[in-house]
Amino acid sequence: MVEAVIFDMDGLLIDSEPHWRKSHAAVLAEIGHHVTDSDVRAAAGKRTGDQVEIWRERFGFTEPNQEVTDRIVDGVIAAIRQNGTSMAGVDQLVAELRQHGVPMAVASSSSERLINVVLERLDIKKDMHAIHSGENEDRGKPFPDVFISTAKSLGVVAANCLVFEDSLNGVKAAKAAGMKCVAVPELPYDRAAFEAANPERIIRSLEEIHWPDIQAL
Repeated sequence: MVEAVIFDMDGLLIDSEPHWRKSHAAVLAEIGHHVTDSDVRAAAGKRTGDQVEIWRERFGFTEPNQEVTDRIVDGVIAAIRQNGTSMAGVDQLVAELRQHGVPMAVASSSSERLINVVLERLDIKKDMHAIHSGENEDRGKPFPDVFISTAKSLGVVAANCLVFEDSLNGVKAAKAAGMKCVAVPELPYDRAAFEAANPERIIRSLEEIHWPDIQAL
């Protein structure tokens, strides 16, 4: 039985993944290094600071991790404030869940300041009963920490929470938390890898899921 719904944010609620790829590439280029879209996609779902640590190990740059992280996040925030748009089906699904009195929350690897910018841009902050950033956890996705904290805030046992996730790391985190999960991966994606993570469903868009589908999970 689904008693609460937890949303990832980037690439799930808001079309931010292109902004992330551009910001990572731009900031790394500024300090003399090159990353491709595929490089950034491979780290999708991870905390920005964890991604920056991957870049440090790869390139050996000397700039402080926090400085590089902040510059990347600042670039994404600026892009979202200017032209951030919701993913297909977000407004419809949030409205359905609101109508049926289902508590909703956001559990994202992004910083709390970015989460707030996104929710305000999409005008759905008022609908969220809890907001949790993976940056406040000891471990980021694919570890389950942020989802476990969110379930505690909602007062709902993990098994009765349904997570919507677009990244493989996020699906793994949700399942590790003992939650149900519907995957909405960005195209193209490794279907075999997503199926191995064992989500309840893999869909192309939030437009495909409605309240009866959720009740049936």
